[in-house]
Amino acid sequence: MRRQFWWLTLDATRRPCAPTALNARSTQALKSILPLFVGLLALVTLTACEDRVERVARLQTEADTIDELAEEAQRSINAMRYVEAARLLDEIDRQFPTSVEAPRALILSGRYFFEAQEYEQAVGVLSRFIRDHGGHPDIAYGYYLRAVSAYRSVSEVDKDEGDTRQAEAYLLEVINKFSGTDYALDASVKLNAIKNQRAAKELVTGKFYHHRKEFLAALTRYQNVVGEFPDSTYVEEALYRIIEVYVSLGLAQEAKHTAVLLGHNFPASSWYHKAYEIVEGPLPRHIKSKGGGLGRLSPFG
Repeated sequence: MRRQFWWLTLDATRRPCAPTALNARSTQALKSILPLFVGLLALVTLTACEDRVERVARLQTEADTIDELAEEAQRSINAMRYVEAARLLDEIDRQFPTSVEAPRALILSGRYFFEAQEYEQAVGVLSRFIRDHGGHPDIAYGYYLRAVSAYRSVSEVDKDEGDTRQAEAYLLEVINKFSGTDYALDASVKLNAIKNQRAAKELVTGKFYHHRKEFLAALTRYQNVVGEFPDSTYVEEALYRIIEVYVSLGLAQEAKHTAVLLGHNFPASSWYHKAYEIVEGPLPRHIKSKGGGLGRLSPFG
């Protein structure tokens, strides 16, 4: 009899109804967790909604602030308070550098610093524009305006040499990057003007040494004009001053050689008249009366 009931004993030991009891407990546990899960899901959804609402509110606040700054800048422009306008426009970029308005505000800031003749500040702002917004449609204008600002800042002959060279570099950059444009053409004119200015500075310095009879120092400066700025309008005078120095040093052959160079390149120059006179003596009267006929002279034998 016990054999036929062995499975009952086994069943009693294994409790075949235990899985059913376990499922009941799992269901009960799930029921207890479900409200927590639903609450968590609601919290995540609510947080996402709040983030979206906050972002919209932030963007609206950003737009309002940009509009306020732009309107204030426009009022300053209308009143010709260009420095104030430039600073307000710059503030748009500083506060909201990723906004779509930032590049335009920055280049306009540079423009109005330029209008206010605050050229160094214009260069700084426009350098930021070029660095941060290289793909902007107005990038060529940004390069050009920076170069012209630097050019204006070194318009004085006594300006620092480093600033002058920086202005040259900016102008050359416009010429190379935007060849064939009006920007490049104007930059070329201004670059020549700067070189002419540097030549003038060298010539003035040479004259200073020349007056003090420091002939070698003067000679170096005059030669710099001829060697570094061959297209400047000061080359003729520089060559003449070199001749003067050679004569003062008793270097007759060098003086004659330089006079030949002056006569060959600038035959109609008044400096050639003077050079001939200090090397060979007074010009023949019939040559003087013709004026401009020096190109036909034999270059000092």
